[in-house]
Amino acid sequence: MKQVRKTYCISHGKDVDGIASASIVKLANGAKTYLVNYDKIIQILEKIPDNAELYVCDLGMNDGIAESFIEECSRITKKGKVTYIDHHILKPSVKRKLLKAKVKLVHSRKECAGVLTYEHLKKQVPKEASILACYAAITDYLDNQKIAKKLISNYDRQLLLLESTMLAYALAYDGAKPQFGNKIVDAFQDLCFPHEIKDVSVLANKQAERMKNIMKTINSDAKSYKNFACMESTNPTIGLVANMIIGELDVPVAFAYRHNPIGHYEMSFRARYDSKAELGKIVAKITPELGGMGGGHNKACGARIPDDKLKKFIKLFSAELNK
Repeated sequence: MKQVRKTYCISHGKDVDGIASASIVKLANGAKTYLVNYDKIIQILEKIPDNAELYVCDLGMNDGIAESFIEECSRITKKGKVTYIDHHILKPSVKRKLLKAKVKLVHSRKECAGVLTYEHLKKQVPKEASILACYAAITDYLDNQKIAKKLISNYDRQLLLLESTMLAYALAYDGAKPQFGNKIVDAFQDLCFPHEIKDVSVLANKQAERMKNIMKTINSDAKSYKNFACMESTNPTIGLVANMIIGELDVPVAFAYRHNPIGHYEMSFRARYDSKAELGKIVAKITPELGGMGGGHNKACGARIPDDKLKKFIKLFSAELNK
């Protein structure tokens, strides 16, 4: 008897782009979805059956996981299928290995993962599902790209801004817990608007209040360097804090960092729209030297470093940024 192939989706669970991508995959084929952060990718991947059809969305391949990721994909593609949908930097060497492992690549730096996922699966989902891709593009600051721009033009822009920001703030306040993200994915199967989903508006308001309070501390707490500033924060949404540092201190680049009790700093970097800094490349280059990991986009990326390497990191980051 022929075994039925089940469909799975592993997607980034900490932002709207990853959750929108997972929602579109589930709409297309009823996939069982796993919302994860980078430290859990391999752990979940190992659970996927050999004969599965797997989609991996909005999870960039950094050096710390690439080898294990490719190994697991090779295992699955012997009997099943793997489609990798992403918009982060992909090293040519890693791309070659993925293709050799028979992974189908849907990759572009020009659009967010949600838009790429919708374009790839649009024949299998309702046309109205394009609004999920719009939420992703807006919150990933890729709403002016060719495909995203066209999709967004089909809707009232103010409504999209309201709904996508509300969702992003709700996720930020709740620390992007998988159970809350899964609730969003389930609600998006009925194409609910974010404001209709239980707790979204309440959590978004709490996050707005939190951000207002953080704004008051930036001038006293942030440290300024040549062409960038940084600040430690206990806020779980350090990416938003980095954006606020740029606005408050009028610097082209900023990062915020949060201490994790297990012995490292989690870091989030942002660059102003007119900055020529390639933050993803800089962070991917220097973090391995310090026993950490990181990477992402030119204007937004993340990293993790041992907590005794912060001063060294700042020195290396400054040198690379100001070359």
